[in-house]
Amino acid sequence: MLRILSLLLIGLMIPLVGTSAEKDDHGSVSNQASWDYSKEHGPSHWGELDPAYVLAAVGGSQSPIDIVPSESIGADLPTLEIEAHPQALHILNNGHTVETICPGAGTLRFGTHEYELRQFHFHAPSEHTINGEHAKVELHFVHADNEGHLAVIGILFFEGEAEHPEIAEILSGAAVLHAGDEVLEESKRIDISQLLPESLDYYTYDGSLTTPPASEGVRWFVLKQPLHLTGEQIKAIEQVYYSNNRPTQPLNARFVLTGR
Repeated sequence: MLRILSLLLIGLMIPLVGTSAEKDDHGSVSNQASWDYSKEHGPSHWGELDPAYVLAAVGGSQSPIDIVPSESIGADLPTLEIEAHPQALHILNNGHTVETICPGAGTLRFGTHEYELRQFHFHAPSEHTINGEHAKVELHFVHADNEGHLAVIGILFFEGEAEHPEIAEILSGAAVLHAGDEVLEESKRIDISQLLPESLDYYTYDGSLTTPPASEGVRWFVLKQPLHLTGEQIKAIEQVYYSNNRPTQPLNARFVLTGR
């Protein structure tokens, strides 16, 4: 199984270099300047590459952040309610990562607010840190409400002994070799409930997209309970994603909230 997965992942390997017409972190088409994770066009320079990316340099509510549990503030927060709607596997190479497009595959309810899942993707290593520690992988579920406001759920993955079967299924899909390539596999169903931990307890804060244009006003939920991948799965994911993580950003005047 691992040998088959590794061979298929090699076919998925792509340079993380932007193109002049690509889809951004929530699935819309962007025509701004190219960006990537390199020294020349990477995170420390995103704000200089295009006026549309200026928040990456000057924004005061940027993501990701380092979460220090002892400094989070307990509050009476709503529980997260997630309803899964399995659908066909749809993979996109957006020039920076390989993501699973799945509009309608999940509904997120937070109090009276409701968001629909748009897509999910991986960062390796994690973008958020806990007490300064990176997880091996971070999964982002990107949601939007009817007005286009975004909410992202982050799930951290550490190394464990058991293979995660749902992620193996996603990563063993047909290769998308070039930026803009998409593959739809009707015979494979994605059930996002299989990618969630048992507990949906979370840290939450107001942040931004972690890729250009680094738009702010994003509601973040970083789940407390991590999941696990085998060392072999982690290595395979690292081969695909080429360290596509933005460094943590200053918290500034924001607070990280958690349930009491």
